[in-house]
Amino acid sequence: MSVGQLPLGVTFREHAVFDDFLPGDNAQTLGALRHALARLDDSLIYLWGAPGSGLSHLLQASVHELQGQGLAVMYLPMADGLTYGPTALDGLDDMDVVALDDIDLIAGQPDWEEAVFHLFNRLRDSGKLLLVTSHASPLQQSIALPDLRSRLSWGLTFQVQPLSDEQKMDWLVWKARRRGLTLESEVAAFLIHRVARSMATLVEAFETLDERSLAEQRRLTIPFVKEALSL
Repeated sequence: MSVGQLPLGVTFREHAVFDDFLPGDNAQTLGALRHALARLDDSLIYLWGAPGSGLSHLLQASVHELQGQGLAVMYLPMADGLTYGPTALDGLDDMDVVALDDIDLIAGQPDWEEAVFHLFNRLRDSGKLLLVTSHASPLQQSIALPDLRSRLSWGLTFQVQPLSDEQKMDWLVWKARRRGLTLESEVAAFLIHRVARSMATLVEAFETLDERSLAEQRRLTIPFVKEALSL
């Protein structure tokens, strides 16, 4: 599946869909977000939360959902976009939806702030949608351009709560089951306490275990986890 015309080097996870996201305390938020994506009555949807709360996953899941409606969508993680300069946004108002991941990264960069401000205005004037993620609420944004800070508070805002340690264990067991694997709760607890509590690190560790387990036809036991992750 293509997402707009992704610049070289920009990655998009094909499996980052809503059904592959364990809600935890976000069930109501997810329902409201999916309802908003189905209606498309708003010009801006703003997702924010702590690092590791799944913002990129939800943004990409939103892109999948909107593409399923036949819309033209551009997904751009700002970590990649910054390497291209503000001209990366040129012509994006031709899309039905533009999704900017981690908008915090443009804070303090006047050219970028101005470019996003004008992009939002063009999209809004055309009845189109801007989706953004941030680690700060609209009111706590460190973006310097007052007009852009104001615009970012105009739309629908959803705060995403991170998973607790217990919910991360549930996620590991659930994720394994979805891949046709069995991961016992004690193995999940071992991963949480010995690998990291960071979701990004846990996801990376799980993918490594999934690959090794499949290649070697071995069960996800604590000795296997220690060996596969060099613990």
